[in-house]
Formats: sequence, C-alpha cells, structure tokens
Amino acid sequence: MRGLLAALPLILSACSLPPATPENYLQTKGLPDATLASFPHCYNYGCDKVVQVSLKEEDWQDIEALFVPPSQNAEEERKRISRAIGLFERMIGPITGTQNDVYGTFGNIGTGQHDCIDESTNTTIYLSLLAQKGYLYFHLVSAPDTRSPLFISGRWPHRTAVIIEKSSKAAYGVDSWFHDNGFDAEIVPLPAWKEGWKPAENLRKGRDFSAAP
Repeated sequence: MRGLLAALPLILSACSLPPATPENYLQTKGLPDATLASFPHCYNYGCDKVVQVSLKEEDWQDIEALFVPPSQNAEEERKRISRAIGLFERMIGPITGTQNDVYGTFGNIGTGQHDCIDESTNTTIYLSLLAQKGYLYFHLVSAPDTRSPLFISGRWPHRTAVIIEKSSKAAYGVDSWFHDNGFDAEIVPLPAWKEGWKPAENLRKGRDFSAAP
C-alpha cells in the first residue's frame, strides 16, 4: 500500500492534457529530441530516470526488416508497428536495465520498472523514430493521450501513445503497458481504449516472442 501511495502523484499527473505533437510532448517532459543517433529512455515511474540510448546498425536493420516490403494498407502497417515496439523493448531493455519490467503499474514497483507514463513516452519516441526512418506511410505520430477521471467505472487514469491514420483521421492507442517488457504492443481504436479497453490476458516472460511476418 505504501508503494501504491508513493506512485499516486505520478499516476495523477497523467490526467493533464498532453500537447498534440510528440516533439512538444517531449519538451514538456524536459526530454531531448529523439534522433536516430541518440534518443531518451524513461523508467522508474513518471520518467524519474532518463538515459540516452543509441542502437547499433544491425539493430536498425532488424527493425527495417519488419517494414520491407512497404505496408500495403493501414491495417498491415499497424501490425508491423505493434511488432516493432516489442522489438525496440527487447533491444533497449538490456541497455537500460529494464528488460525485467513487468506488466501494469503496481505489480513490481522499483528500479527498472515502467509505469504508463514511462511506457507511453518511450513508445512515442519509438514511433517518432519509425517515422524518421520513413517506415510510416499510413499514419502520423501524435502525443500520448489519457483516460480518466480517477475511479470512474473502477478505472485508474492511464496513458497511451497515439497514432493517427492519415486517410480516415482515426486515432489508435499504441499501448505496451499491458504486457511484460518485449511483447508486441496493443493497438486499438482510441475511443475504445479511452472507455477502458484491456486485453484478455497480460502476456508474461517465458513465452515465445516470435511473430509471423
């Protein structure tokens, strides 16, 4: 309970309305720009700890392989984005000591753990990097969004990264918080996510990370 109360101010901070662009969002968090050469990584709840991360060329080649050949439609691109977020986590976890991050917020409060603010911030950064690489043809990257208020329908405030489908303008939550570090992100229509959507199960380590192309 003490850990829960300690984390509460960070969770409540998710209720503020985020700016519309990922660049402005990072600025409000006091984080440096995300570039292909180096980008920030948040952990320890509410971006309490931030480290700069760089990926190797072979890492970028593995990410690129998820998007070659180019996606044929928005649905296919979302599936590839989902897998790419999991791949980013598997690459970056050992670098930052967050590879043992468990799903959710209250299951394991401590060093190397992410809350939804960390997860949504990191995922927004990964999405920005994919856009910089030119892999996103059908989507734009937005700032994270929040569902609230506290305790309505038994839900805590929660935050997710967001992408916008260019043709339909439909918004989708890109949420990696529901599973242990390294699993594919959940991508669902943002209105459903804001109503309290959650997956049927929380995926845990020890299971197969591989996904069909």
